[in-house]
Amino acid sequence: MKRGMWVATTVLALAALSVSPASAKVVSGTGENCDRPAAGHARVMPGYEHLDLGTVTREQQRAMERKLRHARKTAEVDRGGTIRVPTRVHVIRRNNASGGVSNAQVDAQMQVLNRSFRGDTSPDAAPTRFRFVLKSVDRTNNTDWHEWTYRDDDRPAKRALHQGGTRTLNLYTASLRPGLLGYAFFPVPTPTFVDGVVLLNESLPGGDAALYNLGDTAVHEVGHWLNLYHTFENNCAAPGDRVGDTPYESYDGNPFACNEAMDSCPGKPGNDPVHNFSSYGNDACIDRFSAGQATRMTNAWNALRA
Repeated sequence: MKRGMWVATTVLALAALSVSPASAKVVSGTGENCDRPAAGHARVMPGYEHLDLGTVTREQQRAMERKLRHARKTAEVDRGGTIRVPTRVHVIRRNNASGGVSNAQVDAQMQVLNRSFRGDTSPDAAPTRFRFVLKSVDRTNNTDWHEWTYRDDDRPAKRALHQGGTRTLNLYTASLRPGLLGYAFFPVPTPTFVDGVVLLNESLPGGDAALYNLGDTAVHEVGHWLNLYHTFENNCAAPGDRVGDTPYESYDGNPFACNEAMDSCPGKPGNDPVHNFSSYGNDACIDRFSAGQATRMTNAWNALRA
């Protein structure tokens, strides 16, 4: 989308939305597990592996896989073509309007998403059918929500801000807990207003998250939103990440390393897919989806985001 068109179509939505601070948070339970959603995957920095939100249940996985199998059976009726995903960006700032991201950062993030999903980021990247069309940007002044935790803020903030249905991508930017770059919900059956992607504001292009400020956290998390697991899912055990052309990778083998010679699953073919967007390398390292991942995302769109 040309920048002039983007400005024209979003000028009304770009006005700051002032929201009163939420009432005192209700805190229940203790420990890290209280900050984990039941069907999400996160991207974290090295040393913060305990914040990985890979807790989609086996029952949810089975339900998603049943629907995906049905989508593959009916794939011959899918004529292909570009899939345009309406995208709503929700910028959450402090009460004094600090801590947000600029229009230019949002614009740059959309460019990163589209280049990555087009396959323009590497000669070895597979193109996908997805293109993301910015429909609106809103700004909310709420210090409570800005200091975002899943347990306290995910539901109230999303209940107030979420727009559209299962085929609308809602992106939320806020200040997350240290080490957490973002998280997303899988397209589990009957998604609700919690569906969407939450991003560390400093992970957008031009942010201050060193090594993670080129916009690839959004690419990684949108992959989860389209039903991709981490490439190190299940370590070296079948079914891995359920994609046939991504080599097995072990979570215990340091998925943060950008070493093309690394083979953390020596009993399986291929070296670790360290450059894959669904691995844990930094933004300069990850630059591609595989053809199998592109197919899986399309199948998930047809089956789970209908």
